[in-house]
Amino acid sequence: MKISENTLGIIFVLPFIFFFIFFVVSPLIEEISLSFYEAKIGTEHKFIGIKNFVTLISSLDYHRALLNTALYVGIAVNIKLVLALLIANYLNKDFKGRTIVEILFLLPWAIPTVSALLNFRWILDTDMGIINQILSEIGLSKVKWLSQYETAMFSIIMFHIWKWLPFWTVIFLGGIKSIPRELYEACSIDGGGIWKTFRYITLPLIKPLYIICVLLSTIWTMGDFNTVYVLTGGGPAQTTNVLATLAYRYAFFVGDFGMASSIITFILPIVIILLLLLFRMIR
Repeated sequence: MKISENTLGIIFVLPFIFFFIFFVVSPLIEEISLSFYEAKIGTEHKFIGIKNFVTLISSLDYHRALLNTALYVGIAVNIKLVLALLIANYLNKDFKGRTIVEILFLLPWAIPTVSALLNFRWILDTDMGIINQILSEIGLSKVKWLSQYETAMFSIIMFHIWKWLPFWTVIFLGGIKSIPRELYEACSIDGGGIWKTFRYITLPLIKPLYIICVLLSTIWTMGDFNTVYVLTGGGPAQTTNVLATLAYRYAFFVGDFGMASSIITFILPIVIILLLLLFRMIR
């Protein structure tokens, strides 16, 4: 009996569909449903409608986490991608030692995230950190990098940029290398300098890829949990929590899974819109 190509395709796709439903769709439905319940540890789940969302809207912790998430995504994503594009444009040129530079540049991305965060936290330690030791040596006062809101948020954003800048640089470098060399040669013959070449050739042709990277990076950064949790734990005094760490705190420290679920459900429409835009750009 000969199996048709369509049937064979369905057979191969079925395991993926099963895992997608079991590990993505099912938990998502459970998470959305929990947001409409009072679901505390040790108590029976009780349907309360939109009460969790009403409580969330009036919560100062949620307002702070929402602002932190917006700052984190808005600043880190934009600085990271602009720098990545500029560096990729530079690495596209031939210069002595380029291979060594590329290898060294990729090291932050290659280091495991949690290990890098623990080292970063030690470097920024108020008493034993290397940075404060250097500041003391040159006669400057020590900075409480992770004990003040402003410097803690700055440290979180800087780590994110340092860690993920190489990844996006490689993406942009691949995109730039796909641009026909003839266009650059024609621009050079016409007297176009570095800036004009970048503005009129590289930038327009890399624009679709850049938009896709912005959407992808925004989605991933919105859900970033490790950076804030390992570096500051949401401190000082829970002021650096983002939505991901605030949801974790409600679930595993407060024991209120209903409130934790409502935090994620609240931003779900934004993520869905970003995903729809991403799929449209890919098509």
